[in-house]
Amino acid sequence: MNRRKFGFLFLSISLMVTLLAGGLFGQAVDKDNPYRYLSIFTEVFSLVRSNYVEEVESEKLIAGAFDGLTNAIDEYSYYVPPARMAAYRDFAAPASTGVGLAVSRRFGYGFVVTPLQGSPGQLAGIEAGDFIEQIDGRPTQEMALWEIRSALQGEPGSTVDLVILRGAMNKRETIRIERKAFVLPAVTFAMREGVGYLRIPFFSEQTPGQLREALGQAAASANGKLIIDVRGNADASIAHAIESADLLLSSGTITSLAGRRVEAKTWTADPEALFTGDIVVLADSTSSSAAEIFAAALRDNDRATVVGTRTYGKAVEQKFVKLPSGGALMVTVGDYSTPDDQEIRAEGVRPDVIVDLTPLAIRSQDEVDIELPDLILEKGIEILKAGVAEKQAA
Repeated sequence: MNRRKFGFLFLSISLMVTLLAGGLFGQAVDKDNPYRYLSIFTEVFSLVRSNYVEEVESEKLIAGAFDGLTNAIDEYSYYVPPARMAAYRDFAAPASTGVGLAVSRRFGYGFVVTPLQGSPGQLAGIEAGDFIEQIDGRPTQEMALWEIRSALQGEPGSTVDLVILRGAMNKRETIRIERKAFVLPAVTFAMREGVGYLRIPFFSEQTPGQLREALGQAAASANGKLIIDVRGNADASIAHAIESADLLLSSGTITSLAGRRVEAKTWTADPEALFTGDIVVLADSTSSSAAEIFAAALRDNDRATVVGTRTYGKAVEQKFVKLPSGGALMVTVGDYSTPDDQEIRAEGVRPDVIVDLTPLAIRSQDEVDIELPDLILEKGIEILKAGVAEKQAA
């Protein structure tokens, strides 16, 4: 029996019991009293176990209920049952071995936030926004987020078969990827049409040092105009994104962390800034977590114009809690906010200049194989070349 059946079963019986409980008790029980819901859950659990058409293992029922609980919170929290702890590893970030996909869960499926630059997944044709329907024949709708990430990892040289859904989930493609060890992409600098172009594909321990060197090149040759591209930068190190943003700020708040069970903290910029010219940051829906903090820090401190589309909306602090049962819970305990005190998880980072990508989505069949223009990069260059590095309305 799969999780979808369990979920439907629990939902149906829970609704019935909730209605009955409301009718029986009326206002006698405080609606905010958690024991009321625990009582209902106990009754649902008993009804399912004793009345369902076939015998159901209690451990599976409990695991299914806990999965539903974490799914109701957000797409990043999950439960690891005791029987699966031996197989568990923390896959909070895409590793440098395997297929190199930053993944989440959306609509019950595995969802590709972005493939890492130069990774086996990118080279195999996996794209941001793809849904993973199956991994080696196993439906991702029956897998927790950590299981999806774990299944994508493996020994170099081994293969994994992915069934990918695209185009409003009506196009299905099977892709076999060979897992490989690959180098996490580094910061690069080049000149594009007379302006500096600096790409940060991932925030790692090496990024601040690489960025410091690239900014030295930009200061010497970029004519005071610099594009910083954080598209495709997902699930990277928040600490190193904060350190990197500090290299471009001489004052102001970089980000803040808050939550009911975490110590509130605010990061502020040091006086030194390595580049003082005009900056445009390119970001889109593949910019997640650390990249969003970096983009918002420069935008809200009036150091950069952000160009592109709304970012993914993650930027959270999580905690892994081992339970007395032998299982564990990964739960979101804090939110990172922009310098203007907006939670990134709620809406992502909204660009100052939004680029309409609709023309790329309505190509004719004859244009499918034609290399697409980079409309976001073109707009960024246009803004800098025109000498406009101030915030604009969308």
